[in-house]
Amino acid sequence: MNWTALWRDDLKPRETRALDAKRLGEGLLEIDNPPVRALFVYGSNPAASVPNQTKVLRGLTRDDLFTVAVEHFLTDTARYADIVLPATMQIEHRDLLIAYGHLYLAWNEPAVPPPGECLPATEMFRRLARTMGLDTPALYDSDETIARQLLDSGHPSLAGITFEELKARGWMRLNYPDPFVPFGNAFPTASGKLEFVSDRMAGSGLDPIAGYTPSHETSQRDTALAREYPLALVTPANHFFLNSIFANVPSQQQRAGVATLLIHPDDAGPRHIAAGDEVRVANARGAFFAVADVSDRIRPGVVASTKGRWPGCSKESATINATVDARDSDMGGGAVYHDNRVRVDRSRP
Repeated sequence: MNWTALWRDDLKPRETRALDAKRLGEGLLEIDNPPVRALFVYGSNPAASVPNQTKVLRGLTRDDLFTVAVEHFLTDTARYADIVLPATMQIEHRDLLIAYGHLYLAWNEPAVPPPGECLPATEMFRRLARTMGLDTPALYDSDETIARQLLDSGHPSLAGITFEELKARGWMRLNYPDPFVPFGNAFPTASGKLEFVSDRMAGSGLDPIAGYTPSHETSQRDTALAREYPLALVTPANHFFLNSIFANVPSQQQRAGVATLLIHPDDAGPRHIAAGDEVRVANARGAFFAVADVSDRIRPGVVASTKGRWPGCSKESATINATVDARDSDMGGGAVYHDNRVRVDRSRP
């Protein structure tokens, strides 16, 4: 895809600061040069999905923060918004769907008109630009125009694929051999080979030879942190939610059941925790509550609870992300959802 045509970084009139989404709590509470005064949220529910949830929720409660949420539902984030703008759903707006684990593009044509005042985010941005008196023509491009720009990348996988044909057919296969053998001809590296020693890694300040890098928190042994928080918490996906999507659907909530914490008998015993007991999972960042599932399906020293629940549907308005640190991974600057030490105690009435 021609992402440059979509992003249009060339339109920035001056150097613009960038704040890290996974550090939203820090951005709302600690950035002061200048402070964040407005927050526009779309396609996201950061109150449920961002690390250091306690700090995020504190930031959202600021009286001087003007928050707009573009949403289908009254999410935890939308509850903090000054204005909630109703968004269209998938069957109500045009969209170009790129390949994600497959080899097809799809064009999404609206099946029904949007109800009430619902709008796609693209139209909201066009109306904002008009209200602000901005005169850059690209800000008013239609959804179909943007789709054409994205397809105009010159990449061989898009050879022969036109917007008109894609719209008429609904889907088209990317121009790859059939059957497709990934890396059958070359790897996307400077040498074209699978690199056991990588100059790119070295250039990023990392070990050029692939290997194991111990995690920052959970690899610790016999440290003050490890003694205070002796268990490593991992957070696999919930079978009935998609990240934090669908966590407000009553039928899915019923299928998922209560939040549980998988804990090994060797860890449950000394803590006087039995199956079915309510437990409090905590560290210095925050805490959440779950029901103990005592089992040898997990190794000693590790506990697990699935991700995706909403604070508003959880005890004391807290989920797993209340315990997760909002720091960067050493490679790629990603989040560290699974590098998390906690203490687990049987909850008292």
